[in-house]
Amino acid sequence: MNRLKGKVALVTGAGSGIGQGIAELFGAEGACVAILEIQAQWAKDTEAQLKSAGAQALGIHGDVSNSKDVQEAVQRCVREWGRLDILVNNAGTSVQGTPNLTELPEVEWDRIMAVNVKGPFLCTQAAAPVLRDAGGGSVINITSISARSCYPGRGAYSMSKAALENLTLQAAAELASWKIRVNSISPGWFRTRMNEAVYQRPGELPRRNATIPLGRIGAVEDVARLAAFLASEESDYITGESIEIDGGLLAAALKSSAELARLRPTPDLAP
Repeated sequence: MNRLKGKVALVTGAGSGIGQGIAELFGAEGACVAILEIQAQWAKDTEAQLKSAGAQALGIHGDVSNSKDVQEAVQRCVREWGRLDILVNNAGTSVQGTPNLTELPEVEWDRIMAVNVKGPFLCTQAAAPVLRDAGGGSVINITSISARSCYPGRGAYSMSKAALENLTLQAAAELASWKIRVNSISPGWFRTRMNEAVYQRPGELPRRNATIPLGRIGAVEDVARLAAFLASEESDYITGESIEIDGGLLAAALKSSAELARLRPTPDLAP
């Protein structure tokens, strides 16, 4: 459990859910962990939790869509521990309710893009020179299977995650010469604080479990273990990849689409 010993990690949105799980496992694996979180109390709580488990941790209150906050977070890692090796762009947000694109307020579109796209861009831009100075490192973007699918009422969120997938590819190509690997993790259905209201609906959890080939929604630990692998030297030849972690949900959907296509009549192309 020391795959990340001597490493310094900055995890955004680590005050709850997947980000918190990643921060906890990174600490258990020996990393010094900084938590950049817009909710000040959540940052403090995660810091205290990691320290109680014996890890070195630093809670930082800040907004990933604010360049000054991002630069300060990166520099605090350097002041505290002298380096930065790992960046996890986990902070994200979604729209309240399920408005179609024709009904989505402009302010909501801007908010989602600011957190989900601009935030990872700013964090990667600020962290890259520091990762380079440490001899290279790993950037991990948390995206979503929504980037490859269409969910009515979630267009802005899906498009923001698709943009983040492309940012992963662009950064991987540009930063490889600095020995910086950039990959993304694409979760399916997970139960977190952000979507808890969905799972409070009667019958929602059994319904979702029944549609997933592996028979259950994801646990935070599933993503955390994959993130630890991508942060470690075990993945030092992997970059520019997006790894789906959805229990087979997207594969099953693609299989259903293929089967439907086979059943659909083929147009008569004869002259």
